[in-house]
Amino acid sequence: MKGLERIRIVIVLILGMMALSLLTWGIGKVYLELVGQSSHMKAEGTQKKVSNTLDSAVLVLPEATFWTCQVGIFQSESNAQLYREKLQARSLNAEVIGAKPWTLGIGLGHSANELKEMRQSLAEKGVSTIPKQMVLPAQTFRVAGNCSQLTVELLTNVNTILQKGLTAEALANEKQAWDSLAGDHPPKELEALHELYSQVREKTNLEEQNALGLSLYFEAQRVINKFSGK
Repeated sequence: MKGLERIRIVIVLILGMMALSLLTWGIGKVYLELVGQSSHMKAEGTQKKVSNTLDSAVLVLPEATFWTCQVGIFQSESNAQLYREKLQARSLNAEVIGAKPWTLGIGLGHSANELKEMRQSLAEKGVSTIPKQMVLPAQTFRVAGNCSQLTVELLTNVNTILQKGLTAEALANEKQAWDSLAGDHPPKELEALHELYSQVREKTNLEEQNALGLSLYFEAQRVINKFSGK
């Protein structure tokens, strides 16, 4: 009898150990499935977050330094704009480069020496100038909405030109970005900037291109102001 009792106890212990093992395995299996589901949910959440940011892009414009031909200083904005219009009537692309006093400039270069030929050409047309250095601080924007990537590409390209000069590569990159990203309905705010790029590409020499370079920068600033509501 005692032998049978011992066997019965051993069988109960074995069955108990097997049941505990099965329970432990079952709990472990459920835990792994929950972790997998949680990871999947996190992955889906990350994908949704990425998807939500596809319609926006960050625009980083590093600091840029360039030179221009200063053509006049005025105590009133109206006088500065009047002289600017007179110069533009003569196909000279002047821009207001400072306020109070209001200062006008023409052209773009990367040193005072680089502007010598342009200044000589302006002097022959009766427009006296002095070289003036411009320093633009770094800026960061978030661009959202229709054609946000195109906006980033064009404005970044302008900043690269300010840093490194007007090059065939920079002009070609703008055209490539426009052709691939503009689509059938590009933002109207970008059309004038693209048209100005086209005018620069049509010029036959670097001096003529640099004469439009300052206007290229100011049109880019107008785009930034339009998008930011200024």
